[in-house]
Amino acid sequence: MSSSSLFDSESQKSSSWKMLLIGFLVLVVVFGAAFGLYWRSIPKEKTDEERLAEQIRDSTVLMLAQPTFSGDEFAKQILGKARFQWLDRKKREAYFSYPPAEAAEFDEFLNKYFADPKKIEMATEKNGKLLIGDFSLALSENNKYFLKTSVDNVRIDPHQTLSFPFKGFDYTLSLEEMKGYTDDTWVYGGKLVAEASTESRKPRIIFANHGIMVAKPGEPSLKRVVDELLKDETIANDREKRVQRILDFVSNEIEYSYTEAVSPRETLKRADEILMTRIGDCSNKTILLASLLEQIGEDYILIYCPRHITVAVAQGNFPNDNKLDFTYENKKYLIAESTMPGFQIGKSRVQQSDILNNVNYVQSPRQIDLIFDAKSYNYLNFW
Repeated sequence: MSSSSLFDSESQKSSSWKMLLIGFLVLVVVFGAAFGLYWRSIPKEKTDEERLAEQIRDSTVLMLAQPTFSGDEFAKQILGKARFQWLDRKKREAYFSYPPAEAAEFDEFLNKYFADPKKIEMATEKNGKLLIGDFSLALSENNKYFLKTSVDNVRIDPHQTLSFPFKGFDYTLSLEEMKGYTDDTWVYGGKLVAEASTESRKPRIIFANHGIMVAKPGEPSLKRVVDELLKDETIANDREKRVQRILDFVSNEIEYSYTEAVSPRETLKRADEILMTRIGDCSNKTILLASLLEQIGEDYILIYCPRHITVAVAQGNFPNDNKLDFTYENKKYLIAESTMPGFQIGKSRVQQSDILNNVNYVQSPRQIDLIFDAKSYNYLNFW
C-alpha cells in the first residue's frame, strides 16, 4: 500500500469520528431541549398558600351566587360597582355585569378581578339585551357590560376582611374565616333532615335539623363579637348578665324576617350569614344565639315547638316568673326567646305561651344527629 493511501485512510477515520461526535452532540441538544419542554409542561405543585387562595376564591364566588345568605353589603365589599349575575356550577362558569363607565374604569375592573382578561367572553347587544349564549340581561342604567368567565379565572384577594356595622362595634369577617363556614369546618354539621316516627296510617313528620348550622366554640369572628358584647366587666363576671346581653343583641339587632318565616322552604343560615344579612326568622335567630352561647361555653338546648324553634338556657340564678321552662336531664331550662325584642329570661311574658310550653323535640347541637321526642323520649331518625 502506498503512503498516500495510508494517509487517506487515516483522514477518513478522523472524519468519521468527527461526524459521530457531531451527531452525538446534536442528539444531546435535541434531547435536552425536549426534556426542557417536557419539564416546563409538567404542572408545578401548588403551595399551601396557593391552594388556600383557590379555596377562598371558590367559597367567595359561591357566596356571591347566594345573595339570600350573603346580602348586598357583602357583594359591594367584594365587587364594588360590579354585580354577580349567575353561577353555572357544573361548568364552573361565572357571569358578571358592570354599569356604564369609561373604558379605563372598566379595564381597571377587568384587570383587578380576572387573572387573564383574554379568557373573558363579552356579551353581544341585540334588541336592548346583552346576550351570552342562552343567557340574556336587559341593557339598563345598571347593566352596560355583561361577561362570562371560568371560576378559575376569577381573582379574589384572599386577605380581604369584610366589615358589617352594629351598635357599638363592627362585625368583621376575613374571607378565610368565611371559608371555614362554607366548608363546615366551624359548624357542627350532620344530616339535614330529621324524621319523627309516627303511626303507619299517619303522614310522617320531617323537619330541618337546625343543630347542623350551629357554630363550634372558638370560631374567631364570633369570638370577637362576644368580646365586644361582654367587654363591660360587670357583665363579663356575671353569668346571667352574660347570657342576657347576648340574647339582647340577637333579639334587638337582628331583624325578624317574615319572608323567611312564611316561605314554603326552610332557609337555614350559618352564624356569619345571619350577621352579614342582619336578618332572620326564628330558625336563624336561634342558630345565631346558640352559636354565640357556644363561644362562652354556656349550657343550652334547642327547643322545637309547633311551627317554632327557640333556645332554652340552664336556669341558674335566673328567676322563673313567666313559667316558660322545660326540664331536660333533671335540670330546669328557661326559654330565651330571640324573636321578641327586649325579652328578659325568666321574666318576659308572651302572648302565645302555649306554643313555647308545648315542646315537641329537644336537641343539644354538640350531640351530632341526636334529637329526641320530648314526650316519648325516642330518638329521631335522620336522612
